[in-house]
Amino acid sequence: MAERRAFCRIDFRADARLTDAAGRQWPARVRDLSLHGALLVVNDWPGQDGDALSLRIPLEDGSAIRMTGRQRHHEGADVGLECAHLDLDSATHLRRLVELNLGDEQLLQRQFEQLLKSG
Repeated sequence: MAERRAFCRIDFRADARLTDAAGRQWPARVRDLSLHGALLVVNDWPGQDGDALSLRIPLEDGSAIRMTGRQRHHEGADVGLECAHLDLDSATHLRRLVELNLGDEQLLQRQFEQLLKSG
C-alpha cells in the first residue's frame, strides 16, 4: 500500500540539537523537513517510538526553528520526529523555508491550513 503524506517534505540539510524529556541532548543532522515534522540523523540514538522530544535547528540569521513532538520511527541512525508544537516564530521560519523549496504558494497554503486544523 502506498504511503500518503499530508505534508510535502523538503530536502533541508542543517545541524540541529535533539533533546529528550530528561533533558539529555544529542547532536543531530536534519535530512528533511516538513510542516509536520523532521527526519534526522542521530548517532547512537537510544530513544523509543512515542518518546517526547524537542528539536532546535539554528538558522543562518541567528534565529532558530524550535519544534516539540514525539519520535515517530527510528531505523539505524534515522529518527523521525512528528511535530506537536511550533511557536509562532518557528512556524513563520518553517513556512518560509517550505515556501521557498516548494515553489507553489497554493500547495503551501493548503498544507499550512491542514497543519492548523490538526493542531
